Amino acid sequence: MIEAVIFDMDGVLLDSEPLHDEVNLEILQNFGVEADKSVTNPYIGRTSEALWSGMAELFDLPESVEQLIERQWELVISYLPDSGICESDGLGELLTYIARKGLRASVASSSRIAFIRAVFDHLGLWDHMEGYTGGEEVALGKPAPDIYIAAAAKLGVPPENCMAVEDSTAGVLSAKAAGMFTVGYRNPTSDGQDVSAADRTVRGLREIIGILEEKAGNGIGSLL
Repeated sequence: MIEAVIFDMDGVLLDSEPLHDEVNLEILQNFGVEADKSVTNPYIGRTSEALWSGMAELFDLPESVEQLIERQWELVISYLPDSGICESDGLGELLTYIARKGLRASVASSSRIAFIRAVFDHLGLWDHMEGYTGGEEVALGKPAPDIYIAAAAKLGVPPENCMAVEDSTAGVLSAKAAGMFTVGYRNPTSDGQDVSAADRTVRGLREIIGILEEKAGNGIGSLL
């Protein structure tokens, strides 16, 4: 029985990947590195530690990975309020449906907790989500299953009774490894991330309502 829907955040709840691209490239440019997002795209959905370890090695950056991470999140959080980024189309309807069906909802994001909280403030999500799990709370980031297992544990719901919504290759693999029914969201700004390993794929969040309705009957049943 599906009892909870656990969302990835960046690229799912809001189209924030362009903001991350802007900040990541700005940091590289500050060190004299002229690059485009093709160098950072392989890290979509993964932790900041993975991203900046890769960038530091590739470009021999003079700062530590920890310093680069702090730069990243300071900039992303400061840019968010004036970014013009809004919630993904259909999110409000999906969250309303989830609440009406008596399902639980939370977030499992590779982002830092400070940014997750900033997004909750920015989008007004506090009344719609029971909680969140951030990248620094688990030993291994996506594609390892740790973050989804932790998010389910916080809700007190077995992973096999959760649906995950993801837009990245690493995220889909993470949720599947945790044993969750996984919906791959083909976000057009996620640069062609391969979500084919998901149980179902959608091009809009409203389609998830249809998946739940299709499988629900008189109540939310097994989606497998």
